[in-house]
Amino acid sequence: MKFSSIPKELLSRVYKWKNVIENIKDFSGKSPPSVFVSSVNYPITNVGILAPPEPNKDTSILDFPEVWYKSKLSALEIVELRSRLIYSRSRANVRSSSKIIDIMQELAPSKKPVELDIELKKTPRFKFAFDRFFRPIGNPAPISSVAIKENPKIERKVDYIISDTDLKAKEASLLLYRKGIPVSRIQKIFSVGLLGYSTGRRLVPTRWSITAVDSILSENNIREIKNFEIIDKPILFRNSYLVNTFFILLIPDNWQYEVLELFMKNNRIIEMWYDYEFYLPRKTYAENVAGGYYAARLGVTEYLVKIKRQASVFILRTIRSESSMPLGVWKVRETVRDAFNKKPIVFESLNEAIAFISFKSRIDQKIILSKSLILKNVKKQKKIVNFLKFTQL
Repeated sequence: MKFSSIPKELLSRVYKWKNVIENIKDFSGKSPPSVFVSSVNYPITNVGILAPPEPNKDTSILDFPEVWYKSKLSALEIVELRSRLIYSRSRANVRSSSKIIDIMQELAPSKKPVELDIELKKTPRFKFAFDRFFRPIGNPAPISSVAIKENPKIERKVDYIISDTDLKAKEASLLLYRKGIPVSRIQKIFSVGLLGYSTGRRLVPTRWSITAVDSILSENNIREIKNFEIIDKPILFRNSYLVNTFFILLIPDNWQYEVLELFMKNNRIIEMWYDYEFYLPRKTYAENVAGGYYAARLGVTEYLVKIKRQASVFILRTIRSESSMPLGVWKVRETVRDAFNKKPIVFESLNEAIAFISFKSRIDQKIILSKSLILKNVKKQKKIVNFLKFTQL
């Protein structure tokens, strides 16, 4: 993870925090709670706690992406929130115990912010790491010591699940999800090694835990979806947030899933990524679309489970580069989730749906059809079915 100076257009919004952050060495503050585990050189890597030098404020908004989306915060507002957090870190072997790891494991499951006393070895650097997986991380500084000043607020249902060392991590994640715990909280709990058999518990890099939880939850939904009846007509949902637009097409067919992402500049395609899965479970990581593939899949499968129907799913995501900033995969999950709260468009045929997507996205149909294996597969199946019907006349 590389830290770099904050973009100039953002600096004026957060300059007051620059003056504060760069002159702090020891402080008290309420962690939202927020923890981070790096994937660089894992398992001996940087781990740490994020907290602002604000001891008497409710800081939960600083690390709560579900609320960011509901509030429709802009990229500038999100960076401004994150600029208040100091990333107090230490080098650690995640397979061994240490004071900072113990504190992280006490913090992560808390429902409310937890006040800490933190001593740093030196003042933080006002620099940031932006990533498409995790929320912006800034103001890194080596930690000398940390102490919890109050008891973390952990619901009984959460405490019961993380205390059960006879549950697999997958089963524990699903239980937390069914109990209504926000996905972003489950990912933190997963990352600090509080789920699974006692012998296998260890810290997991933040970016891995994010994708792991999205994947586990959506896989469970898919198993349920395959028992439902197929939808009757093509249905399209749309939603946009932070220069990302999603076209989510549900097609009357057995479960299949595909994401096609287009990175745009001046209405021209600069880069393109896609990943897919047919009816059988995908066995390899979706390395092209990466975390966004699983985050979007969770949003889609939640809706299909809710309406108790099965469909093939094609997602076109356009990303406008003019003001795009990597803020984490949460924005994919929450934008797709909310798409299903919008009024959909129902089509009589798949061809009509594809033509509409092409028109609204300003992406040539030929490009969409040349890349989409799901659309090709469905159209081919329709031709075979129609041919069989014709030969039986």
